[in-house]
Amino acid sequence: MKKPFIELIGLLLFSAACACSQTEPPPPSSPRAASAPSPVEVAPEAASALVVQKASIKYPDAARKAGIQGTVVLRIVTTYSGEVKEVTVVSGHPALAQAAVDAVKQWKYQPYLVEGSPAEIETQVSVNFQITKPGQSAPPPLGMFRDNAYTNDYFDVYYPVSRDWVRETDLMRSTIASEGGSQGKYVLLAAVHIPADTYPLNADSSFTVLAVSRPGAQDCQQYLELLANSVQSHKEAKQKGQISQFSVAGHGFYRADFEYRRGDQRAFLCTAIKDYLLQWNIAGWSKQGIETAVSTLNSMTPVPPTTPSLIPTNAPNHPQQVQVNSGMSTGLLIKKVAPDYPPEAKHAHIQGSVVLRAVINKSGDIAELEIISGPIELVVSAVSAVRKWKYRPYLLNGEPVAVQTTIVVKYVLGF
Repeated sequence: MKKPFIELIGLLLFSAACACSQTEPPPPSSPRAASAPSPVEVAPEAASALVVQKASIKYPDAARKAGIQGTVVLRIVTTYSGEVKEVTVVSGHPALAQAAVDAVKQWKYQPYLVEGSPAEIETQVSVNFQITKPGQSAPPPLGMFRDNAYTNDYFDVYYPVSRDWVRETDLMRSTIASEGGSQGKYVLLAAVHIPADTYPLNADSSFTVLAVSRPGAQDCQQYLELLANSVQSHKEAKQKGQISQFSVAGHGFYRADFEYRRGDQRAFLCTAIKDYLLQWNIAGWSKQGIETAVSTLNSMTPVPPTTPSLIPTNAPNHPQQVQVNSGMSTGLLIKKVAPDYPPEAKHAHIQGSVVLRAVINKSGDIAELEIISGPIELVVSAVSAVRKWKYRPYLLNGEPVAVQTTIVVKYVLGF
């Protein structure tokens, strides 16, 4: 199944063409300073909900002139009262790092409480520097996966994604970048693989969601007609039926289906929102596989439902989840299921490590998984195995909390 999915990236370029450490002096001593407790580790998502004041970030002139852009990741520690007292650069271009540090040092957080008393927190902050050329709008927000759903407030899109499906968005973005793909005219919002024989799905398909900038009044029907003409003129596939229309959550969709020469099938769905064409590009080996992916849209809502607070109101002293390193989470592991080595990968002598971002809930079960890196032929096997792992609950002040961590699954061939 992976081959058609990877080949979808080749169509991205066509669709685009169609759519034309630093530290501040410590604060005055606190009543709790004698015990000097360690800062509480808080996940970035939870910490962001505590920000009450942000300073604007000035793009360094030299970096702008040199065309330098990207993301700076900072490690910060706050005081008991919520001021940022330590800032350390984790990653990012040196020409951008100082500007990010200077701004974040001025941020203010809501005091974080543990058992009713303020505590210092340690977390990560990501600062994005993006150069916008004259007449060019900034790229749209990527949205996020959380609670088994994809949400993008900018496009007013919310739809569920089954827990059994494998989220490969970060991995596919890295693949596109490594192959020299451009994100200038399109933005990869999501990439999901639906594995075969996962009851009750019994389907093998994949889909990507793209936001493609569109000049003028170009619409989805024109895009799909151009795509159909190109595919058929190159004798890559034959179109099945006509372009159809339907509506979901107030958005008008157009759909075109194709059967490719190798027997795989693909469906292209498109809707126009703001200045973009949102495209669902779906590949599968069967009609059922295609329709399983398409069914995702049936539960889309026009306005994201009320998102639960990242800091539960009935538990103000604890974050929804804390971030722990892989070594600490490994120490909590009580049940480990070894992955099956995919026969195709073994035959092709593919080996290496699959890195996953995981959320482990209060009961010690895997709640969420996202592929970060690794051979794409091994990721479904890794996810299928890790979902069955079991951990001891992580305790914060004697109470179980959810944790975010990194899991590495290694594949080594014995020659």
